[in-house]
Amino acid sequence: MKKVFGFIFTLGLVFAISSCNKDANVNQEEDGRYTIYKLAKESNYQGSYEEWLNSIKGDQIEISVIDNSLKWKYSTEPATAYRTLVNLATLKGENGKDGTNGKDGTNGKDGINGKDGTNGKDGTNGKDGIDGKDGKDAKEVKDISSIKVGNTTIFTFKFDDNTEIKTELVEKKETIRKVNSTTKEVNAYKSFKFSSDSSYYDVVLNEEEFQLGKYNLRFVENESLVPYISLDEMSKLLNKALISDAESKVKEVDGCSIWTLKKDTLNALIKIDPINQQIMVSGAVENFYKPAKDHSKYSLTFNSKTTVEAINPNPVTYLSYEATDFTTFKENDVNYYPFGLLNKTLAYFTNHKFFYNYYNIYEYDDFTNLTQMDIYEKQGDENSFNVMGQMESYITANYPEIDAAQHNKMPLYLRYNNRSEFIYEFENFYGLASTRNIKSMKTYFENYGIYDEMIDENSVIRGKAYSKAAFILEDNHTAKANTSSTPWGEDNGGAGVENAIASKLVAERRKFGTFLASERKKALKAAGKEEDDKFAILYSADGETAYFYFDSFDGSTNAYKNGVKKTNDELAKEDSYYFFIKQLNEIKAHRTTVEGNEVKVKNVVIDDSQNGGGYVYILGKLLALISKDNKAVLTTQNELTKEISKTTFQVDSNEDGIYDANDAYGNDFDFYILTSNQSFSCGNALPVVASSYSHVKIIGDRSGGGECVVDQGLLSNGICYYHSGVEHLITYDEKTKEINGVEDGKDAVGDLSFADFYNIEVLNQLIKKLKSQNV
Repeated sequence: MKKVFGFIFTLGLVFAISSCNKDANVNQEEDGRYTIYKLAKESNYQGSYEEWLNSIKGDQIEISVIDNSLKWKYSTEPATAYRTLVNLATLKGENGKDGTNGKDGTNGKDGINGKDGTNGKDGTNGKDGIDGKDGKDAKEVKDISSIKVGNTTIFTFKFDDNTEIKTELVEKKETIRKVNSTTKEVNAYKSFKFSSDSSYYDVVLNEEEFQLGKYNLRFVENESLVPYISLDEMSKLLNKALISDAESKVKEVDGCSIWTLKKDTLNALIKIDPINQQIMVSGAVENFYKPAKDHSKYSLTFNSKTTVEAINPNPVTYLSYEATDFTTFKENDVNYYPFGLLNKTLAYFTNHKFFYNYYNIYEYDDFTNLTQMDIYEKQGDENSFNVMGQMESYITANYPEIDAAQHNKMPLYLRYNNRSEFIYEFENFYGLASTRNIKSMKTYFENYGIYDEMIDENSVIRGKAYSKAAFILEDNHTAKANTSSTPWGEDNGGAGVENAIASKLVAERRKFGTFLASERKKALKAAGKEEDDKFAILYSADGETAYFYFDSFDGSTNAYKNGVKKTNDELAKEDSYYFFIKQLNEIKAHRTTVEGNEVKVKNVVIDDSQNGGGYVYILGKLLALISKDNKAVLTTQNELTKEISKTTFQVDSNEDGIYDANDAYGNDFDFYILTSNQSFSCGNALPVVASSYSHVKIIGDRSGGGECVVDQGLLSNGICYYHSGVEHLITYDEKTKEINGVEDGKDAVGDLSFADFYNIEVLNQLIKKLKSQNV
């Protein structure tokens, strides 16, 4: 007989520990592992308790009932490797006790003397004692079943008399491993520039300019592709960007790693508890670091200014990696953590991100730096490479074994590591989890059958799993980056989610977007404009209403070309702020002659109906432009800390060096923002925030939602993805303290059919109607 329970759990079985310091003198009788050890002893296991603990070291085991014995083996071993844990015969009931012996009968009393010599009758004999009953037969185990609830497995033993016994095993995975490790010194570089782009840096990329130093990584025996690093060593890497005069210290205290940052009155602390797998961050860590990329030389930040106010500062954050397979190890009282764990955590708080490609560590600001930027020892060297290409060459040379998809076969431990990075990111930094009432992202992916696919040996199945994981969230901010392949072959080929309900929503949304695009092209063509003329402006016949469209919030990264500042007209082609200034200035100067009179434009329709979003800082500048007082406020709330931040934008559109109402256009026009469900992210935020202005109205159809800032994630296997981040755009009433999200969009006013969305005369009449109704 063989009955597989169908559950896998991680050794060892221990009680919960609440502090960082694991008590070495645990009462064995209270230790769940010791219970199993006693069962093994009853099955003739000869070793000591310590030897037993060492014998069960391993990541996962399987338990089965085979030949009336409870047996176990490592999940990676063959079926022939099962070892006996306990013989189920030992679970039979004890023999019944012997019955009680019967008592002797009572002797008969003497007869009464008879009269005239009659003899008395004999006394009655005592009854025989009752025989003792036979003992009950021992119970036989009829069935064993198990159910897992959280980290507890409940075993039920059913006997042939229909009685049952239940026992619980509390599972807590081993978070600190005993390993053999080696140290490897690794170079670290910045990688912020394409070889073909000389506009940002003045010199060709070279090793000396971008060298960040050499750092020690640790590697566990037989796991050469997953680096481990101490918090102290990670702090040294990050401290290349530390602000001047800041003090940085790392200590190992009571089993935890603690990093403190201090400067004047600023304080921040990062504490990692490897046993409970929790990370605490206190204080504004980002204030201690310079930006990853210095835009001061070539950027457009000079034409605007911002101020940030924290309304309810609460900068304490708790992160957990308990849902992952991450473990740590300790040497000489120093904890070593998976590089991916510390990298993902600290990238969020410092804005410095790194990638290890099996040769070097590279700092990047965008995924494309790693896939497109060429690295040269000297310009024109035939040995030049990009980061991902170098990684792919290493894999080809060192891992020639091929998987079922004809890609290099990835080791199992690396698959676990990559999945852990993904799960950690989404468990802690996916901004819509609470909005969608998702308690556990790991469970969410498990329910879709994706979790196990992420560690499949077949690279195509893994690639599809990561694509599906982003797809099923269906928030239009979350997606796997559209790269043709990764160094391990986890490409996007055929990665669609067949029969998924969400796919219908995507298809319908795209279909509607195609319809709107077609309608607008027809309207522009009918007005004598080019279908794709970005600068097209339509005017109503009476001259009172103007229309222009924009489909993304674009920001130019470089204000200069070959050392010369670009003209405003040149910038208008690549930056939405300059585009708005160009369009609004032209509309402001426009005159229509009606019955001999010159008519100025009163109303401006901003077509946001096909706008998919873009840069938030551009959103703030555009809101300031269409305001009356040259002030725009964006309010955000952090999902992790619940901290609310209010950012105020002002612009200098006329470039006179003064930030005042003369730089805004709200005193020149009434604005009408045309929206649809394609108005997403910043395209949704523009109408939501601007509708608080008395001179701005939303027309068309309800906007498409999307309240989260987008974050970028990069796994150690080269898979890149985007997701809704923890910063939410909100509306906030400082008097009532009421907070409202904008994920579901904003309703429009007035009736407007989709067929008339881009008809300037219909738009003009709708505006007149709304004004007559004081709407």
